[in-house]
Amino acid sequence: MILSIFYLNIYPLIIEFFLFLIICYCLLFGSIYSSFSSLQFPILINSIRFFSLQGLIFSFILLTATSPIFFTYWNNLLINDSLAFYGKFLILFFGIIWFLIFPISKLILNFEFWILILLSIIALSLLLQAFDLLSIYLLIEFLSLTFYILTSINRNSEFSTESGLKYFILGAFTSSLLLFGFTLLYNFTGLTNLRDFLIFFTDYSSTLYQFTNLDFGLFLSIFCILTALLFKLGAAPFHFWIPDVYEGALNLVTGFFAILPKIAILTLILRFVFLTFGDYLFSEIYLFLLICTFLSSLIGTVGALLQTKWKRFIAFSSITHISFFLLSLCSTNPDHLIYLFIYLFIYLLMSSAFFAFFSIFTKFKFPISFTPRFLNSLIFLNFTNQPLAILFTIILFSFAGIPPLAGFFAKFFIFYSAISSSLFFLIFSLLLLNCISCFYYISLIKKNYFHTINFSYLPIINSSAKIETLIVFNILIFLILFFILEFDSIFLFSNLLRSTFLN
Repeated sequence: MILSIFYLNIYPLIIEFFLFLIICYCLLFGSIYSSFSSLQFPILINSIRFFSLQGLIFSFILLTATSPIFFTYWNNLLINDSLAFYGKFLILFFGIIWFLIFPISKLILNFEFWILILLSIIALSLLLQAFDLLSIYLLIEFLSLTFYILTSINRNSEFSTESGLKYFILGAFTSSLLLFGFTLLYNFTGLTNLRDFLIFFTDYSSTLYQFTNLDFGLFLSIFCILTALLFKLGAAPFHFWIPDVYEGALNLVTGFFAILPKIAILTLILRFVFLTFGDYLFSEIYLFLLICTFLSSLIGTVGALLQTKWKRFIAFSSITHISFFLLSLCSTNPDHLIYLFIYLFIYLLMSSAFFAFFSIFTKFKFPISFTPRFLNSLIFLNFTNQPLAILFTIILFSFAGIPPLAGFFAKFFIFYSAISSSLFFLIFSLLLLNCISCFYYISLIKKNYFHTINFSYLPIINSSAKIETLIVFNILIFLILFFILEFDSIFLFSNLLRSTFLN
């Protein structure tokens, strides 16, 4: 009996334990061989990166071989349901893609960088399964600590240090706000488990509404919790950290922040909205979500129009896309969450392709007067590498939602769910702002094909891009172009993620 209980508590965490063993091995390997004068940093970093990538690939294979068993474990601190189990596939899949699209950077001189990446992936995977206020807060703090270090890992850059410091200060304030919300919630209810909260709020909305002091305290706690989570997601008006952190961090760190954390944080918001607060949320905090949706689209669109650097550009573009996540959330219908997961998957594909492009593009040898950090460096692309310019155009059209690319179907389904919920003002606003956002995507295409240039400043084509980066980049473009051919598979996978909210 004891062995069976122990097995049930360990079985859902087999992926995390496997990655933890990889981390321990990499720490021992790096600590022993880093002191050898004959083995310099490049050899050591290449080895640690290879072990980390190998660990993710084997973790993905191991996850496909496991059978889903849905239950709560570890004294109800964690839950293994369809959202947590199939969400791990997204974490590992896009984690592997991130490893492949970014080769070794010369700015990374510490083998601990790849260990921090694996620790972040473990934290994201566990956050998918968090089912208690205690486990949620500890995992968010664990994830935030690794992100602070990753942001400022480039100690030779003042921009990296500055962005890491800003991220730490704002993140500490947000963590205190989240803890304050959890404390209020526990103080007024005496509960910490999300399932208990669902029972409490279901009864509260019908029987205890006359206690106004209790109602105000619960409202304040929910407001603080959602504010902190929306900050972590990067929604407006809590977006101020995103452009500076994206700009100051290394390219591969920016790509990691832009792709993987959104899966876990969005999952956590969905758990609170649909599996914790219940109908009480929609009557008390619904207007707050509507305002955040509109502001995310407005600020993201206007901010992206004013950017001259590509990392700040993708930061504001991500804020715009978060508004579509929140729009699907505002539909308040669990049946429509399937469209949100479809949009999430397509958005991650497009973001991965965008960062894969710039991973290849930065391998060009630019003249001293130009730098690939700026969008104006794209004016050479059509003359130096026409196939790459065409593929980049496909990515931009997909971001803009031009049919028949994957981005069009993603936005179509989100608007369909919003129409079913009669959110006509938000639909009109986001449609108008999406049309405006097409201008800054088209302006980048204009830089590629129609910008006048001085031919004496053409960069030199460098073929040093890794072959795996080129292969993954072309596969991502293929998926964006012919998404409709695999629509049934994506629809089925999204339905598995959505099934948690139908029980």
